[in-house]
Amino acid sequence: MLGSLRRYDVQGQWAFALTMIALAPCAVALWLGLRNFDATMGRIIYGSQGRFLPAFVACVLLSLGPAGVAFVLGLNSAGQRRNIHSQRSWLAFFVGGAIFTLDLILLIAFYMLRLERPV
Repeated sequence: MLGSLRRYDVQGQWAFALTMIALAPCAVALWLGLRNFDATMGRIIYGSQGRFLPAFVACVLLSLGPAGVAFVLGLNSAGQRRNIHSQRSWLAFFVGGAIFTLDLILLIAFYMLRLERPV
């Protein structure tokens, strides 16, 4: 797995691994956002002294990086003749792009729907 990144099969393996790494923080950020969402007010409510904001932003940022790199590596290596892991490249391309997009949507939704509750 630690081969040269010039090879397309190694890029496919790295892209797949980075996609799997990006899944966990994205799921945690989604859970945090949905947990603090108040449907009656239509807002994401968080306390000014709580740990929600740093945890949420950290999860989104920890997921954005690997998902973006996985998307680019999957795009570069998918469909290449010398890539024996072409399925992994395509999967990393689509899933990495979906995770990246979901992270951006979570950030935008939090920015637009946030309501800070004073303690």
